[in-house]
Amino acid sequence: MSANGFLSNHAGGILGGISSGAPIELRVHFKPTPSIFHAQPTQDIHGNSVTCNLKGRHDPCIAVRGSVVAEAMAVLVVADMLLLNMGSTLAQVKKVYM
Repeated sequence: MSANGFLSNHAGGILGGISSGAPIELRVHFKPTPSIFHAQPTQDIHGNSVTCNLKGRHDPCIAVRGSVVAEAMAVLVVADMLLLNMGSTLAQVKKVYM
């Protein structure tokens, strides 16, 4: 049994929107960005007008960058809730948690 009284952390550390004291674990899944197969007017790197007409699959992989953004956002939300709970001052947070 862990220090917080649970046999496992299958809930990811959050139960009913409240931290259980276990490490917070998140899983993020991304849907592939679809290609658009309609001819689209655009410009090349020299400013010339060209038409972009895709053939085949050209889906960018956003999972590598997206997971970093999702992790950073989760940290910001936890820090925001911590400050909101502790009177919105870092001095109060240090007083309670240090």
